[in-house]
Amino acid sequence: MTNDKCVIENLRAHYQEIISNYIITAYSASCHGSVSFGKVCTPPLSSLSNIKNIVKSFSNTCDLYPSIIKYCEEKDIAENELYKKAHVSKTVFSKIRSMKDTGYKPSKSTILCLCLALELNNKETEEMLNIAGYSLSDDIIADKIVSYCISKRYYDVYDIENLILEKTGGAYLYS
Repeated sequence: MTNDKCVIENLRAHYQEIISNYIITAYSASCHGSVSFGKVCTPPLSSLSNIKNIVKSFSNTCDLYPSIIKYCEEKDIAENELYKKAHVSKTVFSKIRSMKDTGYKPSKSTILCLCLALELNNKETEEMLNIAGYSLSDDIIADKIVSYCISKRYYDVYDIENLILEKTGGAYLYS
């Protein structure tokens, strides 16, 4: 049995233990030094305009695309290879490329597919998810499965999706 198949078989064999005991470590990430909720110590806000300015500043500076490009360069993978490997359409990837200008927000499952295709570790995956306002949750079985597979360096999107479908009865990465 190949190492890849061992990861899936191990997950199947120890599924109950994994979903009840596997702790997903949440990593906080900042968006290129901009406002990061939970890290910013500011005086109490006195007006709605202050809140709007902070939200506007946060949303304008958080851009997923530069992070994707950084990982593509590190892992020596071309953009077109990435979105094909992640099973993300060219149209969706183009929207991600221009999301800073258009305000487009990719789905959590799209970002997870890109992270799997880039073979990121759990910390890097959390950072990518945080940029778009998502995170992996201890309360979602599919998130635990994805996080477990990443921790075991198993990145086959189809196998992971099939396992999630088998264990939860629903699609997750391709919903």
